[in-house]
Amino acid sequence: MPIDEIKKVLVLGAGTMGSQISLISAARGYQVALYDISADALQMAPIRQRMWVQRAKEMGRLDIGDIETVLSRITYTPDPAKAAQNADLVSESVAEKVEVKRETHAMFEKLCPTHCILTTNTSSLLPSAIDPALKRPGSFAAMHFHSGMVALIDIMKGNKTSERTVDVLKRWIRSIGMVPMVMKKEKAGYLYNSLLGAHLRTALSLVAGGYAEPQDVDRAWMLVTGQGAGPFGSMDAVGLDVVRDASENLFGAELPFTREQLIALVQPYIEKGQLGMKTGKGFYSWPEPEFTKPEFLQGKE
Repeated sequence: MPIDEIKKVLVLGAGTMGSQISLISAARGYQVALYDISADALQMAPIRQRMWVQRAKEMGRLDIGDIETVLSRITYTPDPAKAAQNADLVSESVAEKVEVKRETHAMFEKLCPTHCILTTNTSSLLPSAIDPALKRPGSFAAMHFHSGMVALIDIMKGNKTSERTVDVLKRWIRSIGMVPMVMKKEKAGYLYNSLLGAHLRTALSLVAGGYAEPQDVDRAWMLVTGQGAGPFGSMDAVGLDVVRDASENLFGAELPFTREQLIALVQPYIEKGQLGMKTGKGFYSWPEPEFTKPEFLQGKE
């Protein structure tokens, strides 16, 4: 049930994460504006959202409800002023670059009502690296969703984030059926992504070192853990460009291979526009990557 302080949610960025956040928010009764400068991204968003709802039903993971009713609560717009009108909460999922995020938040702080809470969905940057661009940093925090619409949502305060902001965000997260996890202090990668960074770093190192192909690494992981995807399938789902942009913070400095060597693995895909699930091709071909098929774990002769 929606909380009193939030009636309209503004989601910035119609990529994978922005489309999922807007879908979850609308499914829980909030009015949503999904903003992007790309007309193509906005056109694709409802198509992908319908696909995710169908997949969630098949997996029994998330009850969205009637998809047409949910989508009717979402306005898809490239107009920043229209998107910001009457917004109570902003969730930003633009490029993982501090300059882009600073510019984006500074612009929408001016466009949104003064009571509006601004949040960033960054997976690797710190709120204190973004909030110097704001005039009201007390109403800003990181609110990090995880790909795949899983229940955990991280809250990370910046140097000036108010306790009221944290309180509203916690209650809003509960209202959409998710679980808030408030970090005690800033940490790039939060908790899960810090663990995930080591996981992905090792996977990339195995391929960079010539020990295996991406499919073999995934196959090994899936056979032992029983999980439905391996590290390279997971990187496809996140987006290879996002993995590259987040690599400096997620991977750290002490590596068996240099950051440049690891990025060299994903850069050719990015240059060809093969960013993973969102473009239809990455390490795998989507929407039906081979690791989702029963025969994948059997390998190829």
